[in-house]
Amino acid sequence: MSYLLDTCALSDGGKLNCDRGLANWLLTTPIEAQFVSVLSLAEIEFGILRMPVGRKRARIEEWSATVLRQTFFGRVLPFEEPDARIWAALRAADPNCKFLDSQMAATALAHGLTLVTRNVRDFAFAGLPVFNPWTK
Repeated sequence: MSYLLDTCALSDGGKLNCDRGLANWLLTTPIEAQFVSVLSLAEIEFGILRMPVGRKRARIEEWSATVLRQTFFGRVLPFEEPDARIWAALRAADPNCKFLDSQMAATALAHGLTLVTRNVRDFAFAGLPVFNPWTK
């Protein structure tokens, strides 16, 4: 089984005080089975750019530029035409769903991946397997 990590899994997984359930899942799941979307990288970059310049921003910029990109090198999925077709069907079925979440869901569906997220309700799309490794 392979997985698409939602942005919250990436950002929380990069914290020093990461949730125990998420940390355990990340450590015990083969890295080759973990994928990220270019959309998550964009979300993280957007968050960094909105932060005030300072030590915290510099630390997160460094993590994003080195650890995150090196860890997932070769496993960053683009949003391409097959994903877009699935996304259109998801949006047609639920026009009020969140735009970016539906794109992430479409990417997972297009690649046959289970989506890893804490925000399970945001990904209640037909046929999408979702997994929440956070400690309850």
